[in-house]
Amino acid sequence: MNLSQRIRKLIAKAIFGFDLLEKGDKIVIALSGGEDSLVLTHYLSEWIYYYNTNLHIYGVHLDMGFPKDENEYEKKVQYLRKFCEERGIVFLFEKLNVGEIVFEAEKNKKASPCFLCSWYRRKYLFNLVDKLKVKKLVLGHHKDDVIATFFMNMFYCGELSTILPKQSMFNGNLFIIRPLYFVEKDMISRFVKLNGWQVLANPCPYSDKTKRAFWNKFLEEHFFSKDPVLKRNVFSAFFNPKLEYLPSKPKKGKA
Repeated sequence: MNLSQRIRKLIAKAIFGFDLLEKGDKIVIALSGGEDSLVLTHYLSEWIYYYNTNLHIYGVHLDMGFPKDENEYEKKVQYLRKFCEERGIVFLFEKLNVGEIVFEAEKNKKASPCFLCSWYRRKYLFNLVDKLKVKKLVLGHHKDDVIATFFMNMFYCGELSTILPKQSMFNGNLFIIRPLYFVEKDMISRFVKLNGWQVLANPCPYSDKTKRAFWNKFLEEHFFSKDPVLKRNVFSAFFNPKLEYLPSKPKKGKA
């Protein structure tokens, strides 16, 4: 089985295993232009033809307003537009002024830049899916992100949790779905390189300073690169919890 077939099989495992898509679905893909979103867009466009699902797909790219080479950026955006149109996907593009807001907040130490950026991005996407009457928002989180989020939540939030393949929002009026749930980042990178696709680099100056970026790098350098079995075992553990061997909260005693 070649790389393309392996990725397709893993995406199918997520879609069928978690009921991510149904015939006639209208979906919006958050299309950053990075490796993950390119692979996601490519395979979901294939899904229409492989499984006759009659999907209606929108790919939306947001310019968050961070400083960059505008001419080079415009070329990459046009590449994204063509990438979508060649695959029968409606391309949407919107400019936001989030960069200015983020810099001002950081300067005044009012809020985390990453929190603000994420909040505004989600807000726009939620408003868009409501306007388009779309019930499924597709994000490009992959297997490595799922594992990294588990460690982030454990260390920073004191809880055992991670991102889900299908997450209900707004009382079931919207679902966030993640078809790359079983696909490793290395497979995604190799597939993009194999196809010679152009990647749009994230212009955000904080993109490589996020907690998820740190944990993805830390886990790969210190654990998974030394023994690949560790990644498989950590991921498998999410589906094999032994709740009887985890303590419950103690009863409140009298002082």
